Amino acid sequence: MPASVLVLVPLAGMCVVIVAIYTEHRQKMAMIEKGIKPEELRKTQAFRPEGMLIGGLVLIGIGFAFLLAQILGELDKWIYVPGFFFLFIGIALMISYYLIKKSKKEG
Repeated sequence: MPASVLVLVPLAGMCVVIVAIYTEHRQKMAMIEKGIKPEELRKTQAFRPEGMLIGGLVLIGIGFAFLLAQILGELDKWIYVPGFFFLFIGIALMISYYLIKKSKKEG
C-alpha cells in the first residue's frame, strides 16, 4: 500500500470529525441565539428504533454486495471479512429493532 494512502486516509478522517464537531457547535450557538436550550430539545425527542432497522438493512445489503463480488469476481479471500462483518452487524441491528419493538408493546 502506498505511503500516501496511509497518510491521507487518517488525515481525511480527522477532517471529517473536525467539520462535524464545528457544525454541531454552530448549530448549538444558533439555537442559543434564538432562545432555545439544546438540552431541552434533546429531552423532547423520543427514541425511534426504525433507524436501527434501516441501518441494519443497509449494512446487510453492503455485506451481501461484498460476498457477491467475491463469489462472482473470484477476488482475494480477504473480501469475506468485511462482507461477513457488515452482514452480521446488520443482522444484529435488525434483531435489536425487533426486540425493542417487542419490549415497547409489552411495557
